[in-house]
Amino acid sequence: MSISITYGQPMPISEERLQMLLPRSLKRSVKERAQRLGLSIGEYVRRLIESDLEQTGRGAPAVDFPFGGQPISTGRTHGSVEHDRPE
Repeated sequence: MSISITYGQPMPISEERLQMLLPRSLKRSVKERAQRLGLSIGEYVRRLIESDLEQTGRGAPAVDFPFGGQPISTGRTHGSVEHDRPE
C-alpha cells in the first residue's frame, strides 16, 4: 500500500526555492497576517515582493530598506551578516 501526501500545488519547474532567516517575532507576525488574508506564508511573501517590484518599476521606492541594521544571530560566525549582504 502506498500513501501520497501533497501540500498545495506542485511547484512549477520555473520556480525556485528561497530560504531566509527572520526574527521569531517577525515570522509570527507574517504568519498571522497571511492567515488573516487566507494565504500561505509563501503566497503572502510572493505578493509583497511582486507589489514592491511593480512599485519600484514606476520609479517609486515601495520600501525604505535600512541596510546595515542589526543582523540576525544564527549562532554561526558572520551568519546572516555575510549571507544576506547585497552583491
